[in-house]
Amino acid sequence: MSSTPAWVRRVGVERLLLRCVWLVAIWAIVLEASAQPDTLIGHITLDEVVIRAQSEGFDVPTFVQQVRTDTSFHKAFLNTRFHPHQVVSHLAVRGKEERELARSFVRGRLVRSGAQAALVLDSVRESGRLRDRKGEHRYLTAEMYEEVFFPKGTYKADNTVAGRKLELERGGRIERYKSELKKFMFDPGSEIASVPFIGDKLALYDASMAPYYTHRIWSDERNGRSCWVFSSDALPESDPDDTVIKEMDTWFDQESGLVVARTYRIAHRSLVLDFDIRIAVENRLLEGQVVPVSVVYAGDWDIPFAKREIVQFDLRYSDWSIQR
Repeated sequence: MSSTPAWVRRVGVERLLLRCVWLVAIWAIVLEASAQPDTLIGHITLDEVVIRAQSEGFDVPTFVQQVRTDTSFHKAFLNTRFHPHQVVSHLAVRGKEERELARSFVRGRLVRSGAQAALVLDSVRESGRLRDRKGEHRYLTAEMYEEVFFPKGTYKADNTVAGRKLELERGGRIERYKSELKKFMFDPGSEIASVPFIGDKLALYDASMAPYYTHRIWSDERNGRSCWVFSSDALPESDPDDTVIKEMDTWFDQESGLVVARTYRIAHRSLVLDFDIRIAVENRLLEGQVVPVSVVYAGDWDIPFAKREIVQFDLRYSDWSIQR
């Protein structure tokens, strides 16, 4: 029988659960949505440019299906594990009074040796109370940030979505669960039935969520490229508990159909979960590949059994070398 006190074991379980919950709200794998595309059509407004484009061949149902099944945003994240590049990152933890408690700076580069890849860290600087005496992270957000964006060791490079799914199938149950949940940042909008309290509310495009949102398709230019934009906003008159994704805008390049930018806000408040997070990701098209150039995060977490975490971080990617 374990000699560890019951309350210590319980806190350990709680922390593992909180890690999973944190990942739920930020990163999870996209699942097949159960609703048919036409369930959204009656809830979408079109701007004048889109209305005119219909007469020239733009098909709204086809575009909605593209929105719901897109994998290019996920692929951009996988490309950070595949194509050589430079990355610079800043993270700051603040207290309730906006007083800075900890900070980190990381400069690194992804290197390739044949089929193998590794992220080499050229500079790491940390200040404040970012870690405890054992070198462990004090803040769950910083811990998961490091786990998601800074893989350790050498691994076989694979940027295929199918390869990622196969990796998940081969992993252990906990690792599969964690890996799935990490990708919500790159594939938001689908139900995750295994997630307690909020899983069904993440199904942004499902018919059951239609009464709580307004959707619209409009045209815009992003970094010199013409885009179709799909926007979703939670209705202000709806109960805040009915939705988790409060707003999301996704820019689809008109020529390639790839996602070149996404901004969104997720928020929830209950006795178990209390968070308000904004994320903005900017991509570029390079030699037919979509790669991120910036990821900006601002989050406020009030976590049970832990101190409130107000964290901001940004990553800037550059000097991409597309591998063939």
